[in-house]
Amino acid sequence: MKTRTTVAAGLALASALALTACTGGASAPAAGGADGEISGEISFQTWSLKNDKFTPYFKSVIDAFEEENPGTTVNWVDQPADGYEDKILQQAESGELPDVINLPPEYAHSLAAADQLLDLASASEILDEYVTGGVDAYTYDGIDGSFGFPWYLGTELNYWNTALLAQGGVTETPETFEATLDAAESLAAAGIQTISDVPSPKSLQIMVSDGGGTLDVFKDGEFVFNTPEAEAIVERYAELYEAGAVSPEALQNAGTANANINNFNKGTVAWATAGPNYIDKDLAVNAPNLLPDVAVSNGFGNPPLFVQGISVSGNSENAATALAFAEFLTDTDNQIEFVGLAAGFFPGTIAANEDVSVFAEVAQNPMQETANELAAAQMDDAQMMGAPQFTEAMETYAKQQIALAVKGEITAKEALDKSVEYAEQNFVG
Repeated sequence: MKTRTTVAAGLALASALALTACTGGASAPAAGGADGEISGEISFQTWSLKNDKFTPYFKSVIDAFEEENPGTTVNWVDQPADGYEDKILQQAESGELPDVINLPPEYAHSLAAADQLLDLASASEILDEYVTGGVDAYTYDGIDGSFGFPWYLGTELNYWNTALLAQGGVTETPETFEATLDAAESLAAAGIQTISDVPSPKSLQIMVSDGGGTLDVFKDGEFVFNTPEAEAIVERYAELYEAGAVSPEALQNAGTANANINNFNKGTVAWATAGPNYIDKDLAVNAPNLLPDVAVSNGFGNPPLFVQGISVSGNSENAATALAFAEFLTDTDNQIEFVGLAAGFFPGTIAANEDVSVFAEVAQNPMQETANELAAAQMDDAQMMGAPQFTEAMETYAKQQIALAVKGEITAKEALDKSVEYAEQNFVG
């Protein structure tokens, strides 16, 4: 199962549902009937999860909920991966949004701004039991409330080629982003490339946070990531490229999915970021000769958080049952069982993340066990990068412009200003 991307779904929903303002001026639905009797029939929709691995799990959860709540019926439907955003748009427009629905934060943002989702901050008494960063991912500027229970989560770690580090005289893996750039400069003098990717606005957020600062992508209705702090980082990358620290592939493949880790797997660069299951699921399969030389460490600053969640329709005719099922599906026990099937992901409750050995696959390599533990430990600090309004197309364009700046074809300021301009031109509020 892969981490899902959202493309421009949020924009499509926002446009079609005719939101009242770019920053989400609509108010959230009232909790209303969510405190009524738990009984009757509800619909539950997942996103590309009906298969041999997950179907028995969902049937078991539904059976357990119905047994615990006599008189209830949960009708499970699953939508294919392709076209999910279009399906949700159709459902929302026709008033047929499922009672309980699997939504990433970007989709939930548009629906919440259009009064389509239940405010869980008002309706649920257990929201504080979930991972803070996951809850924050469903809490939006300009819209009162919170609109999703964090369900399964991902993050990124730093991976190092220790053999290359040693060749350049770097005896310990860098602990900060600034130390990484300093090491990259030293390694370049020895003819060793360190950097396998160029920064994007989302990764710039992490880099700035590692120095104690903050960088917003979108704030008060505007895209605002063209700051002096971001500009300084891009300029430093350009200097490192000139010195030979940035691999040519990092520039050639800017904006291409998984390009950085594919580059790292070649054994020609010293640093990359990847998910916590990288060791067993990718490195051991695609570059096993590198296994003895790879080390892992925590992500820098506020590490990224990738989130899938469960939301409740604000127009459900059986809101009490819908809320009860959403809470049941995402409780600690059920989350642990689910991520036990979804390798590389982490549960959405605080309690479930206390012991990674309960749900993680048995590590095939010692470094994989270390990666699992580090990822679980950083869940408290992980945050969703970017903003719901910042689409994948905007991210890709920005990364391509930043690559041009790293090569010296345009300035860092020009790259960031052009990226902000592109985002503004393609934003539907």
